[in-house]
Amino acid sequence: MKCLKNIFLLLVLASLFSCEDMLEPELDGTLKEEGIWESNEWAFGFLNNAYQKLPNGYNRISNAMLAAASDEAVCPDPLSAIKGFNDGTWSPHNIIENVWNKNYEGIRKVNTFLEKIDEVPLPRKSNSLGTDESIIRTRERMKGEARFLRAYFYFELVKRYGGVPLTDKVLTPQEAADLSRADIDACFQFIFDDCDTAAVRLPRKYGIVPVEVGFNEAKDIGRATSGAALALKARALLYFASPLFNKENDITRWEKASEAAKEVIDYTLYEDGSGGAIYKVNRFTSTVNMSDLFSTNSVLPQYHNEIVFSTRYNNNSTLERQNAPISYGAKGLTNPTQNLVECFPMKNGKPITDPSSRYNPNDPFRNRDPRLAMTVLANGVNFSVNDKSGKLETFQGGIDGPEAYPNATKTGYYLQKFIMPYAVWEGRSVNVTRTWILIRFAELYLNYAEARNEAFGPDAEVYAALKQLRRRAGFRPSDVQAGLSQEEMRVVIRNERRIELAFEEHRFFDVRRWRLYDDPQQREDLLKIRGVTITKDDDGNLVYDTEQVVQNRVFTDNMYWYPIPASELLKSNALEQNPGW
Repeated sequence: MKCLKNIFLLLVLASLFSCEDMLEPELDGTLKEEGIWESNEWAFGFLNNAYQKLPNGYNRISNAMLAAASDEAVCPDPLSAIKGFNDGTWSPHNIIENVWNKNYEGIRKVNTFLEKIDEVPLPRKSNSLGTDESIIRTRERMKGEARFLRAYFYFELVKRYGGVPLTDKVLTPQEAADLSRADIDACFQFIFDDCDTAAVRLPRKYGIVPVEVGFNEAKDIGRATSGAALALKARALLYFASPLFNKENDITRWEKASEAAKEVIDYTLYEDGSGGAIYKVNRFTSTVNMSDLFSTNSVLPQYHNEIVFSTRYNNNSTLERQNAPISYGAKGLTNPTQNLVECFPMKNGKPITDPSSRYNPNDPFRNRDPRLAMTVLANGVNFSVNDKSGKLETFQGGIDGPEAYPNATKTGYYLQKFIMPYAVWEGRSVNVTRTWILIRFAELYLNYAEARNEAFGPDAEVYAALKQLRRRAGFRPSDVQAGLSQEEMRVVIRNERRIELAFEEHRFFDVRRWRLYDDPQQREDLLKIRGVTITKDDDGNLVYDTEQVVQNRVFTDNMYWYPIPASELLKSNALEQNPGW
C-alpha cells in the first residue's frame, strides 16, 4: 500500500481508519467527508479505508475461529459467543457475527468513492502522486479496486443471507429504508459484473513492466489484481452452481465455474501468454510448511505466489497466545476435532477406514497425510513456542490434558496450523509478520476439480488438479485412485477440500452450499462432535478412545441462512426476514 509522506495527511488518514461512520457530522454541522474530495491523496486514502472491512479470520468471533462453529473445531471458552451457532440460540436478536453492517459499510465507502473520484480536481503541478496522466491512470485502477471490493463485500453477504438489497450508488436514509432484497440470481450477476469490470481495470501483478494500469509499482503489492477479481468470480460461480443456490442442478453453471477457475490456474504474467504463470502452489519442505504460507520467512516473501489475495500483514504474536497449548503460556482456544483428524488419509492415499491402509489405531498418527501434522497438534508431538519446548501431553494426567486446566483442550488436540514456533510474548517479545489469506491458489485447483467433476465427471483434468495438491503435500504416490465414479470422486474432492483448507473459513459454508444437513446420516455426523481420550494401561501403553462425544450440536433448516439482524428490519420499510427466523 502507498505510504503518504505528508504528516498532516497521515493524521487525517489515521482518523479515517478509526471512524466507523464516515458521514458522522462535525461539531459545526459539516461532514468530515467533504474535504476528502478536494485532494487525490485523501480520495485514494478513503478507498484504502474500505480494505479494512475485509474479513480477518484469526479468532475473530468472541476469541473463537469460525471453525469452532463447524465440525473442524471446538472452542473451550464457555463464555465465547460462538456457542450460539452450536446450541441453536442465535437469532435476529442474538447475532453472533454482525457481517451485515460491516459489509454494507464497505459497500457504501466503495459507492461513495466511485461517485466522487472523477470530481476530484487534478493538481496544478506534479506532486508526490505523479503527473496528471499518472493520477488519471491510478484513478482508473482504483475504480477497479473499488469494484472488486464491492463484489467481495456482496459475496460475503450473499453466501450468508441469500438475496440482499443491491445498490451501486450512495443512498439517502429514505432510499435505504425503501430498498428491498434482490433475488439470489440478480445478486450473483451483480457480483460477476463487478468482477469482470475490475479484472479489465486492474494489473495482473504489481511491480512489473511495462506499466498496465496506474503506477503498478512494487510498493502497491497487496492491492487487488485482475487475477484476484477472476478468482473471486470463480468462487462465486462455484457457489452459484452448488445445491443451496442451484436447486434444479443447472449443469451449465458448473461448466462456467469450471472455466472460470481454469482461467486463473492458467493465468500468466502478460496477456499474450508470456512471462510464465503468476500463481503456483509452493512445495512443502523442511523450511516451508502450511503455516509458513500465512507468514513471512526467508523462502516466502510477503504476498508470495500462492496468495491470490489477502489482508495486509500485521506484526504480533496474538494468534500464538490465543491458540497454543496452555502449558506454553497460551489459551488453547481452538481445539481440532476427532471428526477432522479422521479425514486425513494415510500417506499411501488410502482412508484410515480402508482395511488395506495399514492404519494402526494404537499408533494413529504414523504414516498419515503430512498435512495432519501441519494442521493439528496431537499427543506426543515435539512442540516449541514462547521460549518453551517439549512433548505435548494431552493424555489423561498430562500437562496439557483435558483435566489440566479449566479451559484445556476438550478434544485432545490443539491447533498447529498458522502457529509459528519463534513467537514469544513472555519475558521478551518476538512477533510474527502474518496475513489472513482470503483467496489461496490451492483453492482454485479444488474449485476447478469440483466444478469439472459435476459438469463432466471425473476426467483426466479432475485427476490432474487433485494431483497438484497431493503431490505438494507429500503423498507417495500422489495419484487419486483410478476409475472412480462421479459420486466417488465427489467424496474425494470434498474431503481433499476439507483437509487443505481447514480453519480457513470454508468448511462452515461448504457444508451449507452442499446442503449436507439434508441427509440424516450426514447431519448426525456433522452435529456429533467427537474428541479423543488417551489413557495409559497397566503396562504404560497409550490407549486411544476416539468415540468420546464432546458436543451434540443443533441445526434446523432455517440455519442454512443467517437471520437478518432485527435492528435492520426495524430501520427498513421493505426488508423481509429469512424463512424460519
